[in-house]
Amino acid sequence: MSVRIGLAALVVTAAAAGACATMWFIGLAVGAGGSACVLATVVALSLGRRTFATRADFARSAALLPVIGLAAGAVGWLLMTVPPLGAALFVAGMSIPIWMRRFGPRVARLGALIALPLTAVLVAPVPASPGVPAWLTAVLVLMAGVVAALWVAVARELLRLIPGEAQLQEAAPPPEPRQQAAPKPGTRRLPASTRMAIQMAVALSSAFVVGWAVFPDHVVWVVLTAFLVCSGNRGRADVLHKSALRVLGALGGTIGAVAIVAVLPDASGPGAVVAIFLALFAGTWLRTVSYAYWAVAVTLALSLLQELTGAATIAGEAGMLAERLVAIVVGAVLGIAASWFVLPVKSVDVLRRRLADVLTTLGSVLSPVDPDAAPGERARRIAAFRASVARVEQLAPAHRAARVIAGRRVRAIDCIEAAAALPDALDARLADRASGTGARDGERLRGAIATARRSLAAPPDLARVHDAFGTLAVTLRGGDTAP
Repeated sequence: MSVRIGLAALVVTAAAAGACATMWFIGLAVGAGGSACVLATVVALSLGRRTFATRADFARSAALLPVIGLAAGAVGWLLMTVPPLGAALFVAGMSIPIWMRRFGPRVARLGALIALPLTAVLVAPVPASPGVPAWLTAVLVLMAGVVAALWVAVARELLRLIPGEAQLQEAAPPPEPRQQAAPKPGTRRLPASTRMAIQMAVALSSAFVVGWAVFPDHVVWVVLTAFLVCSGNRGRADVLHKSALRVLGALGGTIGAVAIVAVLPDASGPGAVVAIFLALFAGTWLRTVSYAYWAVAVTLALSLLQELTGAATIAGEAGMLAERLVAIVVGAVLGIAASWFVLPVKSVDVLRRRLADVLTTLGSVLSPVDPDAAPGERARRIAAFRASVARVEQLAPAHRAARVIAGRRVRAIDCIEAAAALPDALDARLADRASGTGARDGERLRGAIATARRSLAAPPDLARVHDAFGTLAVTLRGGDTAP
């Protein structure tokens, strides 16, 4: 599995490097320099890591990406020329897509595309080069999105040659969970997507204000850290865990960048470019192991990138390095504060919602397939079930750390591990069914699923949830696929 992930990371990083080189040469050919190559690189790297249900789904997203990139380029220009207006548009561009998740997975994927170029222009805006007309700069920004999409399309086809990767690409992810518990009688709660959008807006707004007031030379680091901490909010425990990894990763990445600049004879030459893409490759590969590796890689790459573009100098400036690290810590604190105290999404509610999705997709797998259904319907249901279990397992790192710190009583991580045993139990059941030795205990299995579903009711009782899912795994392993 790690080799397959490594090959996929290599292909995605190569696509990002190809997009970077393409825009560099295009920029030089028209006399505009390589200012748009960073935008192409970030967009290609982010787009390449995403999963799309079909080629058509990817094509629709790729067609919209250049236009979104052009709008993001305008926001980046405003951040340099009219900072308050640029910041307001940036905050809206990052927050509204989160709110859009309530309208279904397709709209959610569209919203996610908006964040890709906005992140790029925050790190490295595309300035108008001296003597280059504004319309040409806009064309280059537009081309950056096109080039990135084309390179990622090639990468996706190459990834299909890796065993198991084609099936992984075509597995449609389940709808985004609402991530909220049932409201108390007589009350109404805002949807989780709305709450997380408000959290992101508060975190980014405060990051801009604090950055301008306290860290005028490192505003990007404050805002970027607040965004990374709040993005993909899976509950308060996840935010706190991600913040700690982000700070540790920033420390490691900054030290690594200083070491590379000290060793390289030319810190703005080809060696630094190679180091950037090696770091991105390693971070993409190891991200599945721990978010800390990705934080190290991104910090190192951004530090070297700023050295290359002349935006900042990291060699021999210990005070500036210390200020940058403090800015990252402040950004993390702002992200934590927004996630914990502004309409918080509780970790246990996220877990309960995702476990409910597991039971729904499992029930679909066990239901009879209509004879008139499209070929491969059973395989698609199984893929959706595995994807829902994977979403539960995404919560494991933060809760595993909580168990280490707080002790061994039944905790969320125990429920996650119980749910993680279900795919193997289903495989054993399907194998018995295929061999004709499976026991006919459909009624007992339906009862186990119903019990597991009832265990998720409020108020949460994690010991009850753990026992119910453990019983379900045992029943599933020895039962029949028929309901």
